[in-house]
Amino acid sequence: FGGTPPPSAMDPQLEAKAGQKCEAVQQMIRRIERALSNNAEEDKQWLRNIINPNDACLSTLVKILIEPKYKGFVGLRCVVLRAIQLILRIAVLMVNGPHALDNNVGLWCLVHLVGDELTCKVLPVVAHVAECDQCEPLAACNALMMLAELGPEALAANLAPRLVDLFVRLPDRADELVEVALRFHAHGGDQRLELLDAAISRPGGSLLCEVLLQVVNRADVKRRLRALKVLTGCLSRPGSERLLYTNDVRVLVEILLRELPNHADKEQAFICYADCLKALASRCEEARKHRRSDVLQVLHDLQEDEHGTPIIQDQCAALYAAMTAAK
Repeated sequence: FGGTPPPSAMDPQLEAKAGQKCEAVQQMIRRIERALSNNAEEDKQWLRNIINPNDACLSTLVKILIEPKYKGFVGLRCVVLRAIQLILRIAVLMVNGPHALDNNVGLWCLVHLVGDELTCKVLPVVAHVAECDQCEPLAACNALMMLAELGPEALAANLAPRLVDLFVRLPDRADELVEVALRFHAHGGDQRLELLDAAISRPGGSLLCEVLLQVVNRADVKRRLRALKVLTGCLSRPGSERLLYTNDVRVLVEILLRELPNHADKEQAFICYADCLKALASRCEEARKHRRSDVLQVLHDLQEDEHGTPIIQDQCAALYAAMTAAK
């Protein structure tokens, strides 16, 4: 993988051809996004057609990505990566049977749609775009999003630092980058450990946590709990005392104060919120001070609630003791 040739070294005819392809792929992306938004029967059928192995759409995109002569055209690479990611997402949503339960179902879809040979050729190209510091940040972002669709086998643990760094380079793509972070954490193992380490050790970690806080506050239940687990994991690690900005600490306390009573009848979710408060209070003095009397009152009430389960009551007792013992 050599460097990108300067514009003056590019063939004008090749440049024009790359521009045409870029425009065509952009139109395809817009068509896919409209079809997903409209959800009409005609749109569903069109989407089914582009994930048919007999349709050359995805294979053509992959061939553009691995074609050496198009390597220097960053804009083309960005839109091709985005288009492939969207098509893989559609394919994954339409998988039924045992493969639907496989964490690497996206990779299975890629092999099914374009074959082993093209898959083996494209994966190292995408991984290089994702991990190489010299690669354009937008291309790296789109490459990470594509790898995230494939599953843990493709989304290697060593890519976590690059992901966290992109929160600094591409703040306007934070909402998309955080989805990749949630995938990293959900995969567990080395992926999770590398993500948490990168969040603590790199400047982008505070920005990642800022976006995770927004997810915890506003997303659907599943993503909210996953984001909460990522925050808890970060705050549980040494060196995380300054990971959250002071105002973000206060906001998180407010969220936890609201959600703990709301989940008193949902044991597993309650434990997620309780674990986050425990980690937050252990690391951040401001978390032990902000709304202290209200937090202690809520914990006391939940501990005394006759309808609460023993596990939730024990969690509240432990949290109450930790909060009152903290100076």
